[in-house]
Amino acid sequence: MSLSPAYLLFLSQFAKGDDPARFDKQDYWQAALGTRPATVIARFLREGTLEPAGLSEVMSHKFKVPDLKAMLRSNNLKLSGRKDELIRRLIESDEQAMAAATSDVKLLRCTNAALPMVEAYLADEKAKREEAERGVLDALTRRDFAQAVRRLLAFEAAQVFPRGLGMDWSNSDGSMQLEALDVIFNSRPGILSGIPEDRIGPFRIAAGMMELWGTHSAMAWLPRGVDTGIALDPDTACRMLIFHASHLRNMKGYREAEIKTVRVLGVGDDRTCPACRKLDGKRFRLNQVPEFPCPRCTSEMGCRCTTVAEFD
Repeated sequence: MSLSPAYLLFLSQFAKGDDPARFDKQDYWQAALGTRPATVIARFLREGTLEPAGLSEVMSHKFKVPDLKAMLRSNNLKLSGRKDELIRRLIESDEQAMAAATSDVKLLRCTNAALPMVEAYLADEKAKREEAERGVLDALTRRDFAQAVRRLLAFEAAQVFPRGLGMDWSNSDGSMQLEALDVIFNSRPGILSGIPEDRIGPFRIAAGMMELWGTHSAMAWLPRGVDTGIALDPDTACRMLIFHASHLRNMKGYREAEIKTVRVLGVGDDRTCPACRKLDGKRFRLNQVPEFPCPRCTSEMGCRCTTVAEFD
């Protein structure tokens, strides 16, 4: 059986069992599949790639461990054990009652014949992602930003669900990514001034990977045991590089929109430093906006201030 990537991805949603009704109102699946999810599910059932899940799977889907223990307690049954053991104990005690308790749940799962196909697809997709990441990482290490962005665009354009709401990766020229990389690799925010130039390279590369792949942690891209030599940890240092690029991009956008004034928004929690607290709520003319991240920030989280446009 030959299935498109969209159909294989949809089928993989049922690898561990799922409720088909969950997909009824998910328009993005209909767009990807080219037809209603219910139509595809009916086809999968006819072709033997999906089947109704067993009672134990339905119970696991519907009930949490406290629910199962409450039922065991009411039937004077043993409460200890893993979730699957609790379920088995209840079914052995009164299978008919358990079937009645889950009669409102319709759960479908991949058949044994379909599972290898799904697992092969997921493994292949994982391998493609890892290959793309290695290619981008190699390009960033060589400072070949154009090649790094081309590899990213090609990968995302091939995805069933590319990242970014409304982002057209197939027709993107990558200018936004290239602009961010230029700042990350060639500009140093004051908050990182304590990192010597000969030590900041790995943080620039990791920050570039975070920026391109949209990840929230740099640890996968940093050499093991790397240290900033300043109060900020490596992950935070990388986020400050990205934050600086984002701030400069925002400032450019304000100028293009002819915004004259911006206001600083701080997080204001107990980890916000005094310097950032003083900036919170302040208004600045565009040509007087201070550097962000704030160079004087002493929070272990790094500066988290943002700016918003003010309309006179």
